[in-house]
Amino acid sequence: MSEQLIELGLLHEEHKLVDRLLVLVAETAVKSDTLKTNEFRSKLERFRRQFAASHHNSPEIGFLTRECLNLCQDYFRRAQKYLLDRETEFAEVIEVLREALAKLSGESNSFNVRLLNTSDRFNRLTEIEDIRELKKQISQEVRELNRVVQEKQKQDEASYAKLSRRIEVLQTNLQQTREEASLDPLTRVANRGTFDRALKRWVAAHKESGKPFVLAMADLDNFKLINDTHGHQIGDRVLLSAAQWFGKFVRPNDFLARYGGEEFAILTSDIQLHQAEAKFSEILLRIANCAFEYRKDNQSYEVRFTVSCGLAEFSADETDEDLVRRADEALYEAKRTGKNRVVLAKKQKGFWKSLKSLSR
Repeated sequence: MSEQLIELGLLHEEHKLVDRLLVLVAETAVKSDTLKTNEFRSKLERFRRQFAASHHNSPEIGFLTRECLNLCQDYFRRAQKYLLDRETEFAEVIEVLREALAKLSGESNSFNVRLLNTSDRFNRLTEIEDIRELKKQISQEVRELNRVVQEKQKQDEASYAKLSRRIEVLQTNLQQTREEASLDPLTRVANRGTFDRALKRWVAAHKESGKPFVLAMADLDNFKLINDTHGHQIGDRVLLSAAQWFGKFVRPNDFLARYGGEEFAILTSDIQLHQAEAKFSEILLRIANCAFEYRKDNQSYEVRFTVSCGLAEFSADETDEDLVRRADEALYEAKRTGKNRVVLAKKQKGFWKSLKSLSR
């Protein structure tokens, strides 16, 4: 593809052209946690920087172009399927409503016709002079009218029950779709978008209640080496194993999510920082002492992995972004100082301290 573009002379202004194209692709991407759109946009941004740093006759241009095209092709293929699935779901909801309205309209028309016929017969009864015959005919018409009303009531109840069952099925399907969209497909824990929303709720709730909570950012050590040595399939199983380990330790009121790549985020409530340190130190020790075994080509292999962790206790004068930043800094320090350890984040600076340091 890149060779063809070069032949056409379109790569002569590659910096401006590629930059405009990648910006356009990023803007038209479907916003969805399921499709990992933010991750896709980040990769496009990285390609923009790489294209800008390359010369138009550099051999790297061809490689970057192919990689970028493969990324876009894969994303939009998945986006097409995602949109078709959503379209099918909405079409089914619309069809249920259309059928319900059509049925109710048809039944109402039939019922109205029968009522009009009864009204006409009542009008004719006024022409009867014999009072005994009149009473007899009125009694018959009243019985018939009661029968028609009861029949319509039964039809309405049956239609309502049938419609209710279909709506329940649709609600279940839509609920399953929402749950799928909120989960990481590999580890089956919450995904990044769900975590971001949960963290905002936790910050708002704990600012009001004043109760403590701790954010843990945990990252698998040397994960690229695991993928390079054992393959991405085993790397995926290691990620799943890590998620299961964390899942064993989180309480019902805690929150576990895959933050991205090999990084996990855990929100744990009603706990002090030193308690969280002891808890996550135990988790890391358990993981480090565990071996994951698999077979390939009739041979047994063993995988061991460790985790680094940064902990930050929420302070009422900080934002959710501040809390994540402090936990990430602690995680980086854990990586820098040897890995397979828990590091506590530095305290959040108060407003007046920050103001004072800026004035110096």
